[in-house]
Amino acid sequence: MTPRDRGLTTPMVDDVFGLLADWRRRAVCLHLAGADVESTDVETLATAVAQRGMGRVGITDTDVSAVRDALVEVHLPELDRAGVLDFDERSESVRYWGQPTVEKWAEYADEVSQ
Repeated sequence: MTPRDRGLTTPMVDDVFGLLADWRRRAVCLHLAGADVESTDVETLATAVAQRGMGRVGITDTDVSAVRDALVEVHLPELDRAGVLDFDERSESVRYWGQPTVEKWAEYADEVSQ
C-alpha cells in the first residue's frame, strides 16, 4: 500500500523538521533516497546509518548494534507513523516510497551539519 493509498500527503514543514531533528532519521532518509532498492532489512540499514552518522567506514559491531536498536525502538516507527516509509517490525524490513520534501530538507541539514 502506498502512502497515497493510506491517505497521506506531503508532510507539513513542522512535521518534516521534527522528523529530521535526529541524525539517525536524516541518515535513514538520505540512504534510502540514494539507494537503488525500494526495500531493505534493518541490519543493512543500521550499517549504512552508522557509517554515515559516525563519519567513518571502520565502525564496530557495537556501533551498528546501538544504531540498530535505536532504529527499531524509536526512529523507524516514527518515520512509519509519518508515512515516510513502511516498517514491518516482525520481518524487520523497511520499504521506502520516496518523499521529496523530506529528502530536500534532509540533504540541506546534512550539508550544514558537517
